[in-house]
Amino acid sequence: MAELLSRRIFVARSATAGAGLMLGVHLPLVGDGRVAVTASTRARAAFEPNAWVRVGTDGVLTVIIDETEMGQGSSTGLLLMVADEMDADWETAVPAPPPTDPSSWPRTISTGGSTSIRQGWDPLRRAGAAAREMLKEAAAREWGVEVSRCQIERSVVHGPAGQRLGFGELADRAALLPVPDDPPLKDPSEFKLLGRSTIRKDLRDKGAGATSFGTDLRLEGMVFAALALPPAFGARVESFDDGGARAVPGVRDVFETEDGVAVLAGDTWTALKARDALTVRWDRSTAVTHGSSSITAEATELAGRPGEAVESTGDVDAALAGAARTIEAVYECPFLEHAPMEPMNCTAVVRDGEAEVWAPTQSTTAGQRAAAQEAGVDPEHVIFHTLMVGGGFGRRLQVDYVRQAVRIARRVPGVPVQLFLDRADTTRHGFYRPYTYHHMRAGLDGQGAPIAWKHRLVGTGGRGTITGGAVPATYRFPNFHVDFHEGSWAVPVGALRSVGSTQNGFTVEAFVDELAVASSRDPYEFRREHMIDERLRACLDAAAEHGDWGRPLEPGRGRGIAAHFCFASRAAHVAEVTVDGSGRITVDRIVAVADVGFAVNPDSVRAQMEGGVAFALSFALKGSITLENGGVRESNYHDYPILGIREMPEVETFLIQGGDRPTGIGEPGVPPVAPAVANAVFAATGMRVRRLPIRFDELT
Repeated sequence: MAELLSRRIFVARSATAGAGLMLGVHLPLVGDGRVAVTASTRARAAFEPNAWVRVGTDGVLTVIIDETEMGQGSSTGLLLMVADEMDADWETAVPAPPPTDPSSWPRTISTGGSTSIRQGWDPLRRAGAAAREMLKEAAAREWGVEVSRCQIERSVVHGPAGQRLGFGELADRAALLPVPDDPPLKDPSEFKLLGRSTIRKDLRDKGAGATSFGTDLRLEGMVFAALALPPAFGARVESFDDGGARAVPGVRDVFETEDGVAVLAGDTWTALKARDALTVRWDRSTAVTHGSSSITAEATELAGRPGEAVESTGDVDAALAGAARTIEAVYECPFLEHAPMEPMNCTAVVRDGEAEVWAPTQSTTAGQRAAAQEAGVDPEHVIFHTLMVGGGFGRRLQVDYVRQAVRIARRVPGVPVQLFLDRADTTRHGFYRPYTYHHMRAGLDGQGAPIAWKHRLVGTGGRGTITGGAVPATYRFPNFHVDFHEGSWAVPVGALRSVGSTQNGFTVEAFVDELAVASSRDPYEFRREHMIDERLRACLDAAAEHGDWGRPLEPGRGRGIAAHFCFASRAAHVAEVTVDGSGRITVDRIVAVADVGFAVNPDSVRAQMEGGVAFALSFALKGSITLENGGVRESNYHDYPILGIREMPEVETFLIQGGDRPTGIGEPGVPPVAPAVANAVFAATGMRVRRLPIRFDELT
């Protein structure tokens, strides 16, 4: 019979190693919320040499993945690193989610910045190598031979006389050995799994519809919550009439919270219906009052005077004054919402002295800390379950919805509460990619070579959020200056996939195209001549070659090129577009080239590049968040559309191995897409795209 433990006792007993044990297997829930721990569950944790690796007596290798899986394939990539170093049987290697006590983990658990694979490369390979050496040592001692005479193949250690012992048979003995401090890592020539395309571990369940996400969670006694949120940023509840809400059958409670007015009900639909029946009077005395037009007006005014210097080389004003020709343009990029398919949601229960949270998040450690603050307990007294994420793109780096769920759960101690923010809530109460205004000036000498570059940005969210990717580090400009102004509009902003490079990759590469035309040079050749990053130049060359650069197109069609460096990776794209007589723009083809160093799983890299194209085209052709009276006008996919499957162009992806270790991939494939398309529109029409999303009637 299974022994019954409370979750808190279970986590306390298992400590750091036990956190991995807990996640390495399916733990059945008993009706009273306790965990049933069986003998087979314990057997799975026979060998735990470090925080990541678990080998059970059944021979299964479980790797704790301290990164959120949200469709990018990182769980498979990180598992590959460990499995290859251990020469494990890939079929019996499984990933497990992050620990439920992030405060006990050796590093902060947060997934963003295209860091999962590149930051996991060293620690996870070392973790696997340590486990490998210990298993070999255990076998060598059993057989009385030198460790060097033992070899591993597919989770079996082979001895010099034909002996064989599987990982499961060695697990107990290996667990008694000291963990090596500096185990030898494989030479890349010895890799058997890494560098080869491998089917992701998460795809089978997703394809079968068996994957569970946040709103699939059901716990005994659970209630469901919806929030009436303010119509403008910074507005607060002044008063509310809950009569209509309480009249809806199934409503349990209606009450004010720090965020708005909460409704508790027996199911999500009832909670939302009752929420919509509320009458709330909002205090707007501290609310944002801006609209999109007033933000643009302020940005235009700010751009007329010098801002805070970001980087400066040479004397850009003198160089501009002496230039044979100067080019000037203004670019604008709108606020953008992340628009993940899975709306924000979180489940929480607050008990005496502890809390438990289930959240689809990119910020496990921050989520635990936020829940602890709201529940009034220390972080180690919050059990935090990181769930599969149905789209993040940076939105789930924020933990506002975790705070909201715990605040509501405080109202009903001991009762699990699932908070669901519907699509309108998610769209109108996000953390947006900032609106930015760009005043660009450049000077050319008598031979058409660039001698000066001046870029003034206006936006909100801080220098780091606004200016990433703005400094033209990949091109040779003897005189350049980048500065920025912080706008006064108090709109919540945050990281969106590729962050500052989303807007600055567009503005820089579109303006470089203008310089090429002004110097009477081919845009590809102009870039190639003045590009100082050799690895990016190799991507540019490959994109031009595979993208049929220079091959004539029929009237009404154009081809554009762009390249960008970010997150330690390089990418270049060639786009082909058609602009018909009515001004409708169709993207026909995208050729994408990426240098991500060593591609751990090439198939996942290609998928990320293709996904980056779809993501980038959505905001290049469609995406724009507009403000009205301090609130967001858009509410759902009907007025904030994303790219449809029939609009997806043909995409060809090519990879260049530029190093022996991986660099970022989640974000580098996004920035070159919009400028490549914009430059292709110019090639087709002779008119420039200087404002996103691309609208034919705004071309100049």
